[in-house]
Amino acid sequence: MQISVIIPVYNAAKYVRQAVESALSQPEVAEIILIDDASSDNSFNICQELANESPIVKLFCHSDQKNHGASASRNVGIQKANCDYIAFLDADDFYLPGRFKLAGEQLTKYPEIDGVYEAVGTYFEDENSKNTWISIGRGDNKLTTINEIINPELLFETLLLNKEVGWFHANGLLVRKTIFNLTGYFDENLEFSEDIVMWFKMAAVGKLLPGSLEIPVAMRRVHSHNHVTRFHEKLVYYSNLPRWETLFIWGYKNGLESRKLALLFRQYADSLTNQSLGEKNDLIHKNFYNLRKFIVMMLLIIKYPK
Repeated sequence: MQISVIIPVYNAAKYVRQAVESALSQPEVAEIILIDDASSDNSFNICQELANESPIVKLFCHSDQKNHGASASRNVGIQKANCDYIAFLDADDFYLPGRFKLAGEQLTKYPEIDGVYEAVGTYFEDENSKNTWISIGRGDNKLTTINEIINPELLFETLLLNKEVGWFHANGLLVRKTIFNLTGYFDENLEFSEDIVMWFKMAAVGKLLPGSLEIPVAMRRVHSHNHVTRFHEKLVYYSNLPRWETLFIWGYKNGLESRKLALLFRQYADSLTNQSLGEKNDLIHKNFYNLRKFIVMMLLIIKYPK
């Protein structure tokens, strides 16, 4: 098995060397693709050094040399990847030893499976970062994982409807490159939640198996410059309206099976109307809610024809 590891880099001069070295230590990794997203610190120079030090480390930039965000950078990485398997790593995070052992075995054993998700641990850079993490409702749980075994056929609905089941992180995912023929690339119009949108797409049209769910295979670093800690209010907004609208339109345009499409639309309509309805549960308001859902669906279909 040969794996392409894609690492978007933006102002990660302090961390990117550890990220790359953690990927280099994995025997299955055949190439590491760095995409510098117009960093304003010393990231590009460090990436150049890393590329000069190892023939499997490759450095790219966007053609216009401008900042385009994590989605566009990951998409460049996918397009440049030469291996049949794709893994992601954020530039401020790092893999643990044996990162791909179990996932690789699963993908080799089950050729019909598109990917494997595994647990990711949390590394707090300092006490302030930990306190901020807790204060925004992330709790003190250091493991990002799915907390039960889920049939791949039920993964999409489970993630959508059961908030208690947990979640997985980009650092803990290994997929066949062919899955992007089904999902398309990362949505470059989303400022936040672009990764979660992609995982929903993968769960909707692909088959993902669990790997190591209790022992982490990688670590996400929490520090003062994380998107999660810096832009918490925006992330709350993006976890609702833009996420669900994007997913519904994607499903509609790509002929997603009607049951799954209906679930996506319900999520979008609920996020759009719940705030205006508040605690009103009488029949008039419920009828208004249902009418509004219908109008929203019609407007979306008109706005985004197939």
